[in-house]
Amino acid sequence: MAAARAVAEATGQSDSLADVRLLAPISRPGKVVCVGLNYRSHLAEIGEPAQQYPILFHKAATSIIGNGEAIVLPRISKQVDFEGELAVVIGRRGKYISEPYALSYVGGYTCANDVSAHDLEFRTSQWTSGKMLDTFCRLGPVLATPEEIPDPSLLRLKTIVNGETVQNEYTSDMIFSVPFLISCISSLATLEPGDVILTGTPAGIGCNRKPPKFLEPGDRIAVEIDGIGALSNPVVAEAGR
Repeated sequence: MAAARAVAEATGQSDSLADVRLLAPISRPGKVVCVGLNYRSHLAEIGEPAQQYPILFHKAATSIIGNGEAIVLPRISKQVDFEGELAVVIGRRGKYISEPYALSYVGGYTCANDVSAHDLEFRTSQWTSGKMLDTFCRLGPVLATPEEIPDPSLLRLKTIVNGETVQNEYTSDMIFSVPFLISCISSLATLEPGDVILTGTPAGIGCNRKPPKFLEPGDRIAVEIDGIGALSNPVVAEAGR
């Protein structure tokens, strides 16, 4: 956001948001590393204990879409769900990054939705089958700089489906903080500029509602995070679904 303002101030030119299409801030990252079961509220609603180490899985770069683009419900799943999250974008290369210095490796923050097909996800003990599908990684609407978000543990995250707020939590509820996650993941694989870390989702996702509520064509989902804005996407069905 700061960069966009700087360009507008330098050139004197600006455009209405209604006249532009916002692409995903990062379109083809080398890695999209996701964290599961990382909010205390989410663990409480499913009755699971906290893990000793972060649960990690991946999404494919082909799953990324930006603000306003459609989430496509695949014909091979009937249980597609939303998971609003804070995404961290890495700004410089690092390996074995120490936790006290981890935030200096952040290039920015954005809103994310770890869209999940639960009936595919839980066919095996590995979750990636339900996570890596096309359009299942929403990122946007903008990339907020570390200067704009000096402390990622103090942000309110909301997910809104068809006008109803279904997730409403602070990032301070995370079990594993952003600095810890950066340090941990960098001990496993070198983090490079443009890599994305999805930090987990709080309570309120559709599969845990009573009765469960999965996404349907015509739905609209927004993920709002303090200091970043709102990432909004419609839902459509894949041909043949």
